[in-house]
Amino acid sequence: MRKLDEVAEFKDNLRIPVTKSDRISGNIPYYGANGIQDYVKGYTHNGEFVLIAEDGANDVMNYPVHYVSGKVWVNNHAHVITGKNEVLDNLYLSSLIKSMNISSWLVGGGRAKLNGEILKKIPINLPTLDEQREIGTFFKGIDRLIAANQRQQKSHGYCVLHDL
Repeated sequence: MRKLDEVAEFKDNLRIPVTKSDRISGNIPYYGANGIQDYVKGYTHNGEFVLIAEDGANDVMNYPVHYVSGKVWVNNHAHVITGKNEVLDNLYLSSLIKSMNISSWLVGGGRAKLNGEILKKIPINLPTLDEQREIGTFFKGIDRLIAANQRQQKSHGYCVLHDL
């Protein structure tokens, strides 16, 4: 077990919120607490990251966590973290955080918030890097099957999860 800040880097200092009326339309995903909100010109981060809702999460039991790769614009409602090189795999981290019950770490009254200092202290299981990569790849494949199933259900009205 390791604390998250021992094995990950936090890139929250690069986040920039932009009101909808001030955004310039483009092809870069603009992320908030619950995922993509828009597509804009420009970016705040370029690389491989795990985005975790800071405040404004639409579901505290299925807490919003997103693995992203490439150029993204992230506003101030999502934490931006990346595993330290050769220590923590981002796909594994994304899957691990998604599987956690985050509710005990949330603070605030009416609007639950995952404070950055609290997030840094969350203990995580850290298997070997090779095991992390295998686990991360496995769950990414399952996420793709679920997304394909959801698209299939919307367009044809039936389930394709039998491919699991």
